[in-house]
Amino acid sequence: MEIIVKRVLPGQDIKERLSFFLNENQLTAAAIVSAVGSVKEYVIRVSDGFSVIRGVENREIVSLSGILTKDGIHVHMALSGLDGLVIGGHLMEGCLVHTTLEVVMMSLDDDLRREFDPDTGYKELVIKKRAF
Repeated sequence: MEIIVKRVLPGQDIKERLSFFLNENQLTAAAIVSAVGSVKEYVIRVSDGFSVIRGVENREIVSLSGILTKDGIHVHMALSGLDGLVIGGHLMEGCLVHTTLEVVMMSLDDDLRREFDPDTGYKELVIKKRAF
């Protein structure tokens, strides 16, 4: 396993950059270990699977977690506003960094990929241990 530390710059899309980091480091899969930063715009899908919350306001990223694979990214994000209240859900394209996003990722040795699951309607994680 390898630890990768990256910074996402102001104005950059978080989901796009996470995919870029995976490819840049030639990883087949990684997990987000830690992340801190802020957004100036956000798009997060909530638990019904199709509704989204959008906003154009500065918010702190209080949590960012998930698994990245070449077949797709499944990441959840929680954001706090000026009142300290938190909103959260599934990270979508359109979440733009305000000042910074510092993210620590760990490469994963398992053979991980995402395949369409007809029961959920989403590309879900498939785990196969690599032979050693």
